[in-house]
Amino acid sequence: MKLQKSLTSLTKWARHFTLVVIAVMSLSAMPARAEDPIRIGAVKSVTGPASYIGEAQKNALELMVEQVNQEGGVLGRPLELVLYDDATNPERARTMMQRLLTQDRVSVVIGGSLTPTTLAMETLASRHGVPMISQAGSRVVVSPIRKWLFVNPESEEMVANKTFAHMVKKGISKVALLSSSAGFGRAARQTYSELAAEYEGIEVVMDETYAKGDSDMTAQLTRIRGNSDVEAIILLDVGNEPAIIARNHAALDLNVPLYSTHGLAAPEFPELAGRAADGMRMPTPAMLVAEQLPQGSSERELGMAFRKLYQNRYGRPPNSFAGYSHDALLLVVDAISRAGNTDPAAIRDAMEQTRDLVGVSRSYTFGPDNHGGLYEESDMRIVEIRNGGFVLVD
Repeated sequence: MKLQKSLTSLTKWARHFTLVVIAVMSLSAMPARAEDPIRIGAVKSVTGPASYIGEAQKNALELMVEQVNQEGGVLGRPLELVLYDDATNPERARTMMQRLLTQDRVSVVIGGSLTPTTLAMETLASRHGVPMISQAGSRVVVSPIRKWLFVNPESEEMVANKTFAHMVKKGISKVALLSSSAGFGRAARQTYSELAAEYEGIEVVMDETYAKGDSDMTAQLTRIRGNSDVEAIILLDVGNEPAIIARNHAALDLNVPLYSTHGLAAPEFPELAGRAADGMRMPTPAMLVAEQLPQGSSERELGMAFRKLYQNRYGRPPNSFAGYSHDALLLVVDAISRAGNTDPAAIRDAMEQTRDLVGVSRSYTFGPDNHGGLYEESDMRIVEIRNGGFVLVD
């Protein structure tokens, strides 16, 4: 379904979403009682170390559900969001997922926020035959393909390739990896190491790790400083530890740039790390720097309109994770509308048939051999933190 051609006037994000809802609802029209809501489940890391990810996702989902319901809902029925906080804990995520499937009896689930919580939930989704769409960014989530699991952010494989391409362009060839030994960091470390071995012009000359919860990574950074071959450091983690590393990096006055993944592409990160974050580089969806994109481009208009809507509601701009949740709900609305009912199996099949659906983060196409995360090319941009803000550099 080619929606981009229909989006010729994009002065407001709400108009965009209205057009999308109208378009997808026109694909089927199964009558239903307005008082019978469509229940959509969600499990997000609203509190805990990943709260800057999960809270923004929660906000975006609540805002989007409200927008859909203001336009008449889906299939003539309102959406009901049943959202739980997993506190950045995989076991709690599993417990909340069990509740959604057995007590709340939702038709589809959006979550989790992170790789460990997603994998804890996915086994239950598969067992109960209920589709879920995750905002986790690890390759292990998308490969191998799991029948009931879809992902809308790019995986760290695409992020790694985007980062390597930028480094080669800037004359950087020898890098040090610095990663957490658990969760996303561990998975990303494996991916970056494997891809670097195959990527022409990039060589990993050091590989340092730390444990989740560590409060100082000066020792690892000091060892990296002692290797004169290192031209850049790639930080692989989310949560609180990256802010500590940014401060350690600044305190040691390391004269090599610090890169990270898209997991730190959020205004909350430089707020947490302070001026120590200045100079850090990372890939991010275009929405985060929409105002810096060319005038008149659809990416700029969609991103700016969503940011204004979000800012007006919550008093702060959305981060990239809010954008991913916006798109996750858009994918769900589209799939339910094309399925013509709320049967989980029908929604799953419709989700797998998604074609060219335009969101604020990217355009989505799924298939039997692609449930998201790996796309033909990256729509991400390289940004640098300057004075607490994000500046487009590539």
